[in-house]
Amino acid sequence: MIPKGNQRAGGQQLATHLLNEYDNDRVETVEVRGAVAQDLHGAFAEWYAEAKGTRCKKYLYSLSINPDHRQGPFSRDHYYDFIARSENALGLTDQPRAVVFHVKHGREHCHVVWSRIDTGKMKAVHIDHDHQKLRSVAQDFARDHGITLPLAMQKNGVRDRFNDRAKRENLAEKQQEERSGISKEEHRRVITEAWRESADAGSLVRALEQRGYYLARGDQRAYVVVDIYGEIHSLSRQLDGVKAKELKSRLSTYNLDRLPDAAAAQDFARRQAQARLKEAARQPERSSGRPLNEVFQENAVRKRAGLEEMQKRRRDELEKKRQTVIARHHEETAALRQMQKEEAAGIEAGRRQRQPQGLVAFLSRITGIRAIADYRQRRQDFERAREHRRQRSALARRHRSEMTDFRYHDHALTRVEKREARSLRTELRREEFRAIATPAREQKTAQKERALRENSKDITAPPLKQPEPTKDSLADKFRKLVGRGKEKPTPEQIRENAADITTPPAKEPTRTKDSLADTFRKSAEPERTTQTPAPEQIRENAGDITTPPAPQKQPEADRQSLKEAFRRRAARKRRDDERERDDRHHHRPAPDPFRFPGRY
Repeated sequence: MIPKGNQRAGGQQLATHLLNEYDNDRVETVEVRGAVAQDLHGAFAEWYAEAKGTRCKKYLYSLSINPDHRQGPFSRDHYYDFIARSENALGLTDQPRAVVFHVKHGREHCHVVWSRIDTGKMKAVHIDHDHQKLRSVAQDFARDHGITLPLAMQKNGVRDRFNDRAKRENLAEKQQEERSGISKEEHRRVITEAWRESADAGSLVRALEQRGYYLARGDQRAYVVVDIYGEIHSLSRQLDGVKAKELKSRLSTYNLDRLPDAAAAQDFARRQAQARLKEAARQPERSSGRPLNEVFQENAVRKRAGLEEMQKRRRDELEKKRQTVIARHHEETAALRQMQKEEAAGIEAGRRQRQPQGLVAFLSRITGIRAIADYRQRRQDFERAREHRRQRSALARRHRSEMTDFRYHDHALTRVEKREARSLRTELRREEFRAIATPAREQKTAQKERALRENSKDITAPPLKQPEPTKDSLADKFRKLVGRGKEKPTPEQIRENAADITTPPAKEPTRTKDSLADTFRKSAEPERTTQTPAPEQIRENAGDITTPPAPQKQPEADRQSLKEAFRRRAARKRRDDERERDDRHHHRPAPDPFRFPGRY
């Protein structure tokens, strides 16, 4: 369970991102609470209008919930439990919100967007230390549901959490990965490899250029790298295990004026990418053998056709809903007119039935009662007609509002289609980038294999050439002595010949002049005798090796001189310690024994 939340504005852009179906396998808007409109664009527009009554700029809080489905099924109840805990921790309880579920690459995750505006107080909900609060919520949730969190989520110490923050991927780097298809880990690995292979600034620049990166001068940072795709990266954030002091020390000899700015490096990288793309387009594809240019065009046509079909299906669904609503509007309008007509006809029929006849009609006419009755009926007709107009006007306003919602839906759908088309272009460009990077990677792999073969040749030494036997060598003499038909040698001769065979005398190298090390070695080694030692000497030497000689007593004069040297050395050490202590505490005033009599 990894929650990521931030305060933000741009509600329309966020709604378009959440409704993008090209980057997601499935998009489902589950809940829209606290808004009249039940679509994301309409709801976020209402919350933006509420924020205009305050000074709040970032009126939304967006939270993404990414569970680890490998640890077990994650139901909607688990999602809503985590959402409730997050609301309570962030102080967003009962605030308007929208819940959207995405399925991307077969993995389901959830997005929750709250409005920070409290309309009762017309103030924004203050949110502080939200990352730490979400971390605590994730830890409590994992403990209650038996989920194992990643190691970085288990730590609460500030130093442990922020030591490797350069390795974490922010929103801008995630968008760079979506455009180029290269993750931040891959960038860090390649740039760090170039750093370790180089010894100075010049070799670093050449190593980066061989890998498709160009060192440039940034606006906010001194050194940035621009990749072959035109994306800008901070050099210090891409180096793994390299301190800023070490980076400055190596690049201090490289003048910043010699480096191009980031915009010029981007333009150069784009030209290089186009040249590499043209060169790669002429290469045949491995599977089909056709040129990559034709494969790219066919793939682009197929994906555009799929996107257009999906958008057409969505448009048809929206148009079908609109036609259904229009038909309902016609039916409601016709029903209202028929109802009003029947009402007026019924009133006229009732009046005709109550019309006086004969003498009563004559008397009502001459007395003025008929005129009063006619006036009352005209007033009733006028009020009824005005009520009918009010009903028709209210119905027309509701119909216009619904059709306006359809226009808003159509406009929002147009924004989503533009975003999906941009995602398609990004995917096609990412495939082209991979085609550009593939030959370079293959060439680099071939170079490594060739270097390994050359190193293996250097390591595998040729077989040693057997020396030719000299005439009448010691071994030949030994064989002649022990051969048939010869006199049997004595044991002393056998031992002498065996020693000569097993340990031949080493040939001393010829030196023109003794070096300083040889002179020191000769002076330190005792003189060697060439005569063979007698058995008594061998036994004495063996006794000297096995049993070390007892220490001899030193003369009295030597012991006295040694004691005197030790005393002088101890006195000198004591004087040095006192001088160092005085130098360390010379600034401190002497203690006053009368101020603290008990301590002195």
